[in-house]
Amino acid sequence: MPPSASPAAAQPIKTTRPMQAVLILSALFFLARFTGLLQRLIMSALLPTEATDAYTAAFRLPDLLNYLVAGGAISLTFIPIFTRSWSQGREAEAWRFFSTLISVMGLILIVLTALMMIWTGPLIAMFLPGLTAPEKVETFELAVAMTRIILPAQLFFYLGGLLVGVLNSFKRFGATGWTSAINNLVAILAGVALLHVVGPIGFAWGILLGAFAGNFLLPYLAIQRGPQGQRPNFTPRFAFGDPAVRRFFVLALPIMFGVSLPVVDQIVVSYFASSLPGGALTHLENANRLMIAAQGVLGQAAAVAAFPYLASESAAGDYRAFSEFLRLGLRRLLFVTLPVSVLLILWAHPLTRLIYGYGRYEDPQKLHETAFTFALFSVGLFAWAGQGFLARGFYALSDTRTPTIIGSVLTIAFLIPLCYAMAQLWGAVGLALSTTIGAAAYFTAILLFLNARLQKAPYSAPIGLEKIGGTLLRTGLACALMGLAGILALRLTDGFFSDDKLGDLALIAWTGTVAVFVFVASAAQFEIPEWIWLRDKIRRRRRA
Repeated sequence: MPPSASPAAAQPIKTTRPMQAVLILSALFFLARFTGLLQRLIMSALLPTEATDAYTAAFRLPDLLNYLVAGGAISLTFIPIFTRSWSQGREAEAWRFFSTLISVMGLILIVLTALMMIWTGPLIAMFLPGLTAPEKVETFELAVAMTRIILPAQLFFYLGGLLVGVLNSFKRFGATGWTSAINNLVAILAGVALLHVVGPIGFAWGILLGAFAGNFLLPYLAIQRGPQGQRPNFTPRFAFGDPAVRRFFVLALPIMFGVSLPVVDQIVVSYFASSLPGGALTHLENANRLMIAAQGVLGQAAAVAAFPYLASESAAGDYRAFSEFLRLGLRRLLFVTLPVSVLLILWAHPLTRLIYGYGRYEDPQKLHETAFTFALFSVGLFAWAGQGFLARGFYALSDTRTPTIIGSVLTIAFLIPLCYAMAQLWGAVGLALSTTIGAAAYFTAILLFLNARLQKAPYSAPIGLEKIGGTLLRTGLACALMGLAGILALRLTDGFFSDDKLGDLALIAWTGTVAVFVFVASAAQFEIPEWIWLRDKIRRRRRA
C-alpha cells in the first residue's frame, strides 16, 4: 500500500519559481539537444545514407506508441489529476492513482509493443510505403530489425514519464532535463562500441540501453532521494473504478486516439519522404533535429516548467492569475523565439556544415539540402514553441479534447493534402515548408480557441489578444530589421572567411553579432515591453 503522508510531507520540497524553472530546464534541455545532435553527427559521419534512412524510419512506430500512450497521454493528463489530489490533502488517493496507472497502462503498453513487434514489417510498409521499392529493400529490412529492438524501450519511457510527472508535480525539475541527455550519451557510447560488432543495428541497441539508463533509472533514483512522503510505494492495482482513474481515461483517450498535428507531423512527413530519392528521410530528420534543439531549449522548457503552475492555478480556481500567466509567458516566448528563428535562418548553411559536415555526410549536396530544409523548419520555431505552451493551458483546465480535435482536423483536412502537393512540387523542401505552415495554422487556431474558452463563464478571464498581437507586431518589425542586417553582413563578407570549420564559426559569430545588435537596438527603439522587462531584470541582477 502507498505510504501514509503527513501534511508536512505533502508540501513540495525545494520548489522552483517559474522563471527559475525555465532557466534550469533550458540549460538541461540544451544539454539534451546537444547530445542528441552529437548522436546524429556521429551516425551521419559513420554510416551510409541507407543505414541512417533505416534508423530514422525505425523510430516511426516507437514514436507513435510513445507519443500516444507513453508520452503525451501520460505527461499531459497525469500531472493535473495528481496535483489536484495532492493539493487537496488526498495523498493516499494520489499514490493509488499512480500505482493503478503503472499497472493498467503498463499492461496495455506491453501488449501493444508485442503486437507491433510481430507485425513490424507490414506496419513499416504501411507508414513508409516508399521503403518497399525494390531499390530500397536493404533499407526496409534494416528498418524492421531496428524497430523491433527500439520498441521495448517505450516501456522505460512510460515508467520514467510517470516518475518525472511526480517530480514535476512537486516542482522538482532537475531530473526532467537530464533524462534525455543521459539517454543520448549512453546510446552514443553503446552504438559506437557495437558498430564494429553487429553493424549499424548497434545504434538501435544503444537506444534501448539509453532509455533504461536515462529515462527510467535516473528519475527513479531522483525520486528515491526525496522525502519519505514523496516516494511512491508501488503496489499492482487494476482499480478501474477509482474516480481519478476514470478521469484520467476521459482526458487521455482523446490524445491516444487523435491524430493531432504536433504528434503526427513527422509521421506524415516520413510517409511522403519515403518515396523520395534515397537520403530524403535523413536530410529531413537531420534538419528537423537542429530546429527541435532550439525548440526544446526555449519552447519545451517553458511549457514543461509552466504546466505545474498552470495546473495549480486551475486547481485553486484563480483563473485571472491563470490567464495572466499564459499571456505573459506567451509574449516572452514570442519575444525570444522570433529572433532566434532569424538567427537560425541566417546560420543555416554554416551551422549545418559545422554540425553535420563530417565523414560520409561531408558532401556539398547533402549539406545544402539539409541546410535549406533546416531554414524552412526554423521559420516555424515560434509556432512550435507557442502551441506547446498554449496546449498546456487546455490541459491544465482538464480539457484534452479541444486541442486534439483542432490538431486532428488540421492534420486530416490541411496538413496531409498540403504535404502531398508540396512533396510532388518540391520534394523534401516542400515537406519542410508544409510542416511550418501547418504549425503556424495550429498555433493560431489553438490561441483563438483558448482565448474564446477563457472569455466565457466560469472563467471570465480572456488572455488578452491585443497585447499578444502588440508584442508579435513589434518583435516582428525588429526581426525584419535584424534579418536585413544579417543578410547584409553575409554579403559584405562573402568569400572573406575560410572554407572550413573555423571559417563557419567565424561567420556565425560575425552575422550573429550584427543581427543581435540590430535586434536589441530595434527592441529598445520600439519600446517592446518584453525587452524593457528583460533589461530591468538584468540591471537589478547587476546591482544585487
